[in-house]
Formats: sequence, structure tokens, C-alpha cells
Amino acid sequence: MKLPSLFYRLVSTGTEGLASKQKQRVHIINSLSLTTAVLAFVMGAALYLAIGQLSIFIPSMVESLGFLGIIWLNKKRWYEPASISMLAWQAIWAVYFGVLLGASVEVVLVLLFMISAIFLLYKKRRSIIICLGVTIAGLLIIEFFYFTGWIKPLTFQHTTTFLLRWCCILFILTMNTLCILFYQRANNNLLRTLRTRTSELEKAHQSRRVFLQETSHEIRNPLNAIFGIVQLMRMDQKKGTLKESLPELIESLYVASFNVKDIINNVLELSRIEAMQLDTLQWRQVLIRSMLRNIAGIYEYVASAKSVHIDLKFEERLPEKVITDETKLSQIINNLLTNAIKFTRPNTIIHIRASAQEDTWQISITDQGGGIEEEKLKRIFMPFVSEKNTFVEGTGLGLYISKHFAKLLRGHISVSCKEGSGTTFTVTFPITALREQTMQPIVNGRASENDIRKTVLVIEDDRMNQAILKNFLAGNGMQVMTAGNGLEGLNAAREQAPDLIILDSHMPKMNGRETLQHLKTDPSLQHIPVIIASGDAFTETANVFLREGASEYVIKPIEFTALKLVLEKYLSGSDQLHG
Repeated sequence: MKLPSLFYRLVSTGTEGLASKQKQRVHIINSLSLTTAVLAFVMGAALYLAIGQLSIFIPSMVESLGFLGIIWLNKKRWYEPASISMLAWQAIWAVYFGVLLGASVEVVLVLLFMISAIFLLYKKRRSIIICLGVTIAGLLIIEFFYFTGWIKPLTFQHTTTFLLRWCCILFILTMNTLCILFYQRANNNLLRTLRTRTSELEKAHQSRRVFLQETSHEIRNPLNAIFGIVQLMRMDQKKGTLKESLPELIESLYVASFNVKDIINNVLELSRIEAMQLDTLQWRQVLIRSMLRNIAGIYEYVASAKSVHIDLKFEERLPEKVITDETKLSQIINNLLTNAIKFTRPNTIIHIRASAQEDTWQISITDQGGGIEEEKLKRIFMPFVSEKNTFVEGTGLGLYISKHFAKLLRGHISVSCKEGSGTTFTVTFPITALREQTMQPIVNGRASENDIRKTVLVIEDDRMNQAILKNFLAGNGMQVMTAGNGLEGLNAAREQAPDLIILDSHMPKMNGRETLQHLKTDPSLQHIPVIIASGDAFTETANVFLREGASEYVIKPIEFTALKLVLEKYLSGSDQLHG
């Protein structure tokens, strides 16, 4: 075994599995102990050959073995006894040689060095007090014997005394240099860490600045459209020409509102990803064909404003059910469809294909846009990579978030395109890996024809939101009851039990969570499905409501096509909902 390798193994004794700071401290104790052991052995042997004094040679050998024993203590993971023993052992032998050799050799300098080293080596107050006490006691003992002369030191010729002095100086210089090197290395490591952290903070600051600029710019465009359209509608209303311009304005208003919702959702998801707030995946059986039809139906409204049709087809081998997290998968498809609608040409078709192979299943979405430049294709899944578009704009977060979610679901996204003829995004998931997950039975999406529910209670404190929901529900053939807070809602439900309740989460007097708890503990009301409608888009909040008995959690602004699907689930079928 080579000497450097042996030295490194001895110095690293007992450091396995330790944190970096504790490992560094053990390295220092082992290094000082090993160095002292080697110096004691070499100098003791050299002095014995020079002056033939066993009173120097034998104690030097014992000292050397003792310091090797300190390394053994660290091997046994007795770190604190080892560190205290090193200073105590140093003090004991400094006292011995100080009394034996006298003031002419200046062994007392070793103790003075040790006093300063204590504050470098030890952090615990108890260890510092013990080592400081032992070292000062040793210093006082040497000075006591020097002053009283009770033990006569050995006398040597001038040349021998000179040699002994230089042995002592060499020892102090070696130990001092070793301590300085260790702490210089530690300081360099701290500086490197500081530079790295500074660089990361600068990048984070730059990223945040870009994030705010991009988000502010992109969200202002659809907001400007919404604000502008509403002003035009007011002007046309005053002129009496509203009916002529209304269809076109309504389509543009819908697209702009949808784009704002999409931007806000992606901004929230990005903040969660960067904060490492990873959701617990809810693996369950999902009827994949039904899910894709619902999503395609929702986005058909957005695409129609651009005269774009969404063509959805399934391969025969695609299973009826897949095991996945339905929310995460929906977000992936939503982002890919939004991207496709954004960049496809007007009057074209977006193709959605769902297929399966032996151990994987895929969803591909193909637009008929201008393709993607090769340079941009390399970084297409990075955040804030976006292109300006005359239809809708975005923050460039959708693909980044979709890739992240696909990875969470043990899948991946690939992209292929021909410049000038369109782009295809394909998301692929392994079937075998998903089958290993715990499955939850899918909830039956239909009620029987004999269980038709017609009355909906809307508990909402915002009058505008209340009016919008009431208008939508009444327009779909339902009787609507309204309440301005949880307390009013409970009283209304007890007077006339509704078939379904839409409940706001933030309200005065009694908030949504308290209202839900009262509803679920009331025997006469606990069977009623409760749909939470909230502006809080965080999954943690949704999970709290669902655990406490809510049937569904719908995020504001509410997409009515999606809400209609939820209502169909609990109000007996599509024949009850029209328009």
C-alpha cells in the first residue's frame, strides 16, 4: 500500500456517513494526532541516537502510541472523547518535557500554541472549557517547577540544547502550518460556496425579473382585449348597434378570458415547481376515451374562434381504462392543446390521436402551423420560450410544466416537426409501471333516470359571481336558490333541501370549510353533493375540501363547459342540461 493512501485512510478514519462540517473536524483531529505521533516517534528516535537518553526516547514512543490511540477512538465513533483527549495528551507530554528539559528548550511555547488552537478546533462550550483548563493547568505546572526548582532539568551541551530547541520549534511550526492549511481550505470551500450561491441568487433574480416582465406583458394583452371589448360593447349598446357586433365580440372575449386563466394557472404551477412543492400523485383508473372527449369538447369552443376544428381518434388497442393521475394528465393535455391552437393556421384541423403499444400508451397532438425553428426546438421545453402570435400569447411555461408533469407520471414528451408544415407533440406513458400503483375505483359518472336532481343552491358572497352562476344554471333548466354566506346557505338548505350545492370557499360569517363541515354532519343534508367553487388553485386546498366531504373542487374563473360535465355527473344526465 502506498504511503499517501495509508495516510489518507488514517486521516479519514471514522468519517463515514458524517455531515461535511463534522467530517472536517474529525479530519483535523486525526491529522493533528497522526502528525504528532510521527513527529514524536522520529524526534524521539533521533534524539536518542544523538544523546542516548532513555528518559526522552521511551516517553516519546508512549506519546506516539497514545496519539494513534486517539485515531482509534474516532474509529469507534467516540468523537468528543477523542477531540478532548488529543489536547489533554498534548498538554500532558508538554508538561513532562517542559519539566524534564527546562526553560532553555521553551517547550512552554507548545502550550501557548495549544491555547490558540483550542478556539479553532472546538465549538462546544464544554469542550473549550475542559481543554482550556487542562492547557492552562499544564502551563502553570511547568512554571511552578521552573520557579521552585524542585525537579532539576537535564543539562546538555550547547549544541544538544540548540538541537532540542529546534525540534520544539519544528513541532510548533508543523502543527501551526497544519491548522492554517486546514482552515485555509475550509475558508476556500466557504468562498466557493458563497460564489456559487451568489451566482444562483443572481440567476434567480434574473429569472424572476424575466418572469415578471413576461407574465406582466402576456397577461396585459388578453386583459387589454377583455377591457377593450367590454368598452366597445358599452359603446354599441348606447348606439343601439350591439346585436350586430355581439357574436364576434363574444367569441373574442371568451378567447381572451380563457387565455388569462391559462396564464394564471401556469404561473401558479411554475411557482410550485420552483418551490419544490410536489403533489402526492392520486393514481386511479381513468376512462381515457371519455376524458379526452371532454377536454376536446371544452377546447373546441376556443378553437372555433379561429375556425379550427379538433379531430379526435382512438386506436383500437387503446385500453378503456388507464392508471394515472387524472388532474396532472389533464393539465398536460390542456397545455399541449392550448399550444396547438395558438400556432395552427386558421381554418385548419388539430389532430388528437390516442394509441397503445405492448407496454406503452401515447397521446399525440398535431397542429398545422409553421413548425418550429431548429434552434428553438433545442430549448422548447425550457420556461419562457415563446413566440408572438396574433391569436393568443403565453408565458412559454406550458411545455415546461407539461414535461415536468409527464416525468412525475413516469412518462416523457417528444416533439417532431417539419418547418412550414406543422408540429406534433407526443406524450408517452408506460403501462406496466402504472399497473403497479394502488388503484382507486372510478366514480360512476351517471345517476339513474329515476334520481333526477333539479334544484341547485348557490352559496356565494360575491353578487356578480352569484348572478353569473344563477344565469347559467337557470339557462340549463334548473331551479336556483342563492345565499350570500354559509350561515344563510345552511338555513336555506334546511328549509328546502336542494339536489346539489355550489359552495364558495371564502365568505364572511361562515366560510366554505365551516359550512361544508356543518353540511356533512347534518343527517338531513349530508347526502347532498357539494361542489366547491374557489379562486384558490393550490392542490393542497382542494385536497382538504375533498377529504372533508366535498364531491368536486372547481377553480375560478369557472369554465362552464367543464362545470356542465360536473353537473351531469350528479344531476342525472345530459338531457337535463341543454345549451
